[in-house]
Amino acid sequence: MNSKQLQNLKKGLRREERKRLRKSRPRRGRLLLSATLLILFLLLAVWLGREPLARWQYSRAQRLFRQQQFSDAIGHLNWVTRLSSGKLNAQARLLTGDILDLELKQPEQAILAYLTLVRDFPRSPLAETALRRAATVYLDRLDDPAGALPLLQRLADARVADADTVRYRIADSYFRLRNYEQARIEFETLLRLYPQTGRAAEAGYRIGICLLLENRTAPAEKQLRDTAGRWPDDPFGLESLFALAGLYERRDELVRARDLLRALRGRYPDKDLLEHRLGQVEDRIRRKKKAI
Repeated sequence: MNSKQLQNLKKGLRREERKRLRKSRPRRGRLLLSATLLILFLLLAVWLGREPLARWQYSRAQRLFRQQQFSDAIGHLNWVTRLSSGKLNAQARLLTGDILDLELKQPEQAILAYLTLVRDFPRSPLAETALRRAATVYLDRLDDPAGALPLLQRLADARVADADTVRYRIADSYFRLRNYEQARIEFETLLRLYPQTGRAAEAGYRIGICLLLENRTAPAEKQLRDTAGRWPDDPFGLESLFALAGLYERRDELVRARDLLRALRGRYPDKDLLEHRLGQVEDRIRRKKKAI
């Protein structure tokens, strides 16, 4: 390499170094600005006190939430949880969970926000709300009844005001998991503990369905008959009769099934389904007679 080529190489290297320095300056500037703001923020916290500063951050988060700037709102709520050790901390975590669930569609992160509230503030009135919302996210967003069950059980054990509804959701979760025996036990527990619950007719019907799914047809027949007899005009009383007709049909007791379905005319809410099922049964009866 001659001296001229060497000089050109040096010039090229110097140009590249100048470019690199120009690019790095804005980044260093941003880092310096962030560090300066953090120091000023910490000095402000010392001067004002942590709780007043937390309230200020919470107000900013609420304003950003109303402006639908959800990610920025969560950033300020995170500062609240660092600054406050009291009620405002729990409120910030609950609002964070709500934003993550309903606005940002991040259900797993929402559950984390709710459950850290429950863990760190178990005596807060918001802990019950957070448990409920976490259970709802598991059931309705993630379709994960297994994840919801321990949370629902905690609510049931705490004897919350709507404990009958919580018990119903426990039973329904086991049903969704296809654990029909445990679902039946939970529905029976619901009726035993809360006989006046507004879900009594449905619980009675679903006990009968669980028994059918357990292949226990004799007790299922009795349960469905008892439910229909106790709540004759309730939708689930009528569903019990419809299910009973299906049981008779499977046992090839076609005349009993037909008569029961005919008796439901004008009462069963799904008229088209009733007529379709009745037509099938009557067709089977006709074919059976022809075969004889």
